[in-house]
Amino acid sequence: MMHSPSLLKTLAKTAAAALFAMTAVAGTAGIASAQTIVKFGHTEGEGDLLDNPYWAYTEVFSNLVKNGTNGRYEVQVFPNKQLGGLESLAEQTSRGIIQMAGGISAGNLSSYFPSIQVLEMPYMFPTTAIGRKVMNGPFGKELSDAVAEESGIRILAYLPSAFRSFTNNEHPIKTADDMKGLKIRVQPIPIHLEMVKALGASATPIAWAELYNALQTGVVDGQENAPYTMLLANLQEVQKYYTLDNHLLNMPLIIINEDFYESLSDADRKVFDYAAREAAFAMLGIIKAKESQDLKTISEAGVEIYSPTEEEFQTFVEATREPMKEALKDEIDMVWLDKLTAAIEEAKASSE
Repeated sequence: MMHSPSLLKTLAKTAAAALFAMTAVAGTAGIASAQTIVKFGHTEGEGDLLDNPYWAYTEVFSNLVKNGTNGRYEVQVFPNKQLGGLESLAEQTSRGIIQMAGGISAGNLSSYFPSIQVLEMPYMFPTTAIGRKVMNGPFGKELSDAVAEESGIRILAYLPSAFRSFTNNEHPIKTADDMKGLKIRVQPIPIHLEMVKALGASATPIAWAELYNALQTGVVDGQENAPYTMLLANLQEVQKYYTLDNHLLNMPLIIINEDFYESLSDADRKVFDYAAREAAFAMLGIIKAKESQDLKTISEAGVEIYSPTEEEFQTFVEATREPMKEALKDEIDMVWLDKLTAAIEEAKASSE
């Protein structure tokens, strides 16, 4: 269902009001003079909260931490790759050069904890609601603990935001067979390359900053992203077809240096945990509220949007399931795939 402009404005006002309500506190007395700076890096821009939901996340998180600790901790946000790209931010967080980073993918952490690549297994999560229930439950906690033990990086929040789907400039994609011969841009993450290869397309790693030009000049035919991510880079201007195959649940991670996290008092750790949850609520709420409007914007830009039938969708699942398991078996402890599958089935059963 498409949101009307008036409804979207109402949603925007409601989201904005929620941001200020969550960050408001009564008075500023008792703010300590000693202050610890928490450096938080990410690669997205800042601005209007509807255009860039990362702004909502960092605003809510920063204010709740500052207010919840009476000013003893202040979060300094460094957007727009000021501190480097995603892999660099992950490394800096692991080494304690910075305390936090946002927008990190499971692939960015695979060199520290290979089994986290289980989150990149295509066609696993049926809905974003199931994804959020799984990642905010025991499975997500166990995975975060395991990553922290191996890498010095703790996942403070999972952000199952929206599904990634394929776009291209050649023809509509209705079944897996329609992927054959296409040149698809992927992130430089091995499991993403394997997924596209399993579908019969040619996988081409290209940096995010170079993607628009690569699509415009025909270096690649297509790419895969969620609607809100497409609009962040204006990719609707250089693509003709968008197939909502929902192969991956876009799941940016908010990470924190484990030594820093453990150095917090119990009370302050609860503040950071609470701030992370509330900020995720704000960001994901905005993305969900905007999703139908984002698709409308993409369509009005001239992009043909197609939703596969259940039978057509299964061709994608069948083409990738076994090849992906084969690709992963030497990369990860397959127990994690079993745990994820069980957690998804439990979440589905409890939602029925």
